[in-house]
Amino acid sequence: MFKRDSFQLLFAILAALALVILMGLAGAFAPNILEAMRGPAPTPTVGGMVIDKDTPARNFTLTDQDGRPLKLSDLRGRAVMLFFGYTHCPDICPLSMGEFKAVKKVLGDRGDEVAFVMVSLDPSRDTPEVMKRYVEAFDPDFIGLTGDENTVHSASADYGVQFEKQKPPGTAATYLIAHTAFSYLLDRQGRWRMTYPFQTPVDLVAGDIVRILDE
Repeated sequence: MFKRDSFQLLFAILAALALVILMGLAGAFAPNILEAMRGPAPTPTVGGMVIDKDTPARNFTLTDQDGRPLKLSDLRGRAVMLFFGYTHCPDICPLSMGEFKAVKKVLGDRGDEVAFVMVSLDPSRDTPEVMKRYVEAFDPDFIGLTGDENTVHSASADYGVQFEKQKPPGTAATYLIAHTAFSYLLDRQGRWRMTYPFQTPVDLVAGDIVRILDE
């Protein structure tokens, strides 16, 4: 009886020691085990709303800041960041163009592979000369487009842009234009790929552009 009780006690002690050792090993290897359980790294997060890859951007012809006709298709071979706004805009437009400038800075040398384009929703005031002063104040390579109202309406409608003239009280401005504030990314083949809400983080936009450039 004594021997059997002694054996059971010895077995219990050894089992307890084995459990302590296993717990120590589990603690040491837990980070690696958890990492393995997580699986492969997730795909990069996109910054905007994804558009069907087969959606072509409809072509249009407007006048650039140097007074020359420019077709959207003339920009094939580069990605295009497209924004619809106007130079008298007090807030959203200058902030959006500032974001374009920041995106280009993040892209570094690859910024030359992208055309940053602003289309005016106010062609009666935004002449080519006015557009030139405005867009080139942000970057000398930015493109400003203006033209007749029918073409501007047609081009903007393709992207779901909504805008209207308003005369808000308490301002000396003749009128302001209330408008949607999205930016649009086209790939090298002229396909509309992404839509970005106002103030989408710059790094996410730049990441999307690089991914699309590298396709």
